[in-house]
Amino acid sequence: MGGKLCAEQQDCYQEMARLFFNFLRISPSYTAASQYARPKRLPKRMNLDNRKVLNCYSKYGSVLSCTFEEWISAHQSLPVCISPPIIEVLRGKDRLFVCDDDILLKLCAKQEPPSITQVVNALAQVWPNTQIQQIHSQVLKGAKLKNMWKDLLLIYTIALNPGLELWRLGSMAMLVDRFIGRLDPLAARRKSDDDYMRRHMTLMVMRHKDYALYASESAALGEFPYRELTKNVQARFNFEDESFAKRLFELGNHEFDCAKNRVSQLTGFRQ
Repeated sequence: MGGKLCAEQQDCYQEMARLFFNFLRISPSYTAASQYARPKRLPKRMNLDNRKVLNCYSKYGSVLSCTFEEWISAHQSLPVCISPPIIEVLRGKDRLFVCDDDILLKLCAKQEPPSITQVVNALAQVWPNTQIQQIHSQVLKGAKLKNMWKDLLLIYTIALNPGLELWRLGSMAMLVDRFIGRLDPLAARRKSDDDYMRRHMTLMVMRHKDYALYASESAALGEFPYRELTKNVQARFNFEDESFAKRLFELGNHEFDCAKNRVSQLTGFRQ
C-alpha cells in the first residue's frame, strides 16, 4: 500500500511539473521574456507583472530548447519541482518508532480507505483551513486535470493546423467527450446532421483557447496551477506567426503527442 501511494504521489508530481513546463512553452509573455536582454538590475518603474515574468524566466529558464526530461533534471531544487514527501505507512506494532511531535492519522485496516475530502477535513483539525485548502487545490483531479490537458492539446493542434475551421480543431483536440467518434474533423461541412455539434464545438474552442491563454500567462507569472479567468489578459496567441509553431516543434512533436495521449487516457478514448 505504501509503495503504491508513493508511486501515485510521484506520478502526480511529474504530471504537475509537465503541465507547468508545457504552459510555459505556449505562454506569449514567457516567450517574450526569453528574448529580453535582461540588465543586471531591472528598472524600478517596470510593470509588476513584467517583473514577475522575468523573475520566473530567471528561475525556470528556456523550455523550448530542451526536452521535459532535460528541464526537470536541471530544476529539481525549485518549488514546482520538489518531490512530495514520502508518506510512511506504520502499523500498530511500529508505535515505538513514533515521536512525540509526530502527527498520525489513524485508519482501521478493516474499513474502506478514506476519501480525499475526509483526509483534508482531518488535516484541517491540525493546520489552518486556509493552508489545507491551498495544499488541496494544488492537486489537479478529474475534470480540471482533463481540461488543462485539453487546453494544451488545442493550442498545439492549432499551431500545427492554423488554417482549419475551429470546429475541426476542437474535434481533433477531443474537447467534448460526447462528440468523440461522432464529429469527424475531416467530414464535409454540408453534412447537416452535425450542425449542432459543429456550432457547440466552435464555442468550446473559443472557451478553451481563452483558458489556455490565461493558464499559460499565470504560469509565466509563477502562479500555477491557476485556471480561473479572473482578470484581463493583454497577451494573445499569434498563430499567424510562422515562428510560433516553429518554436514549439523545433525539437519534434513529443509534447504534442504527450498531450494527445493524456487526453485520450482521461477521456477513455482509444485511437
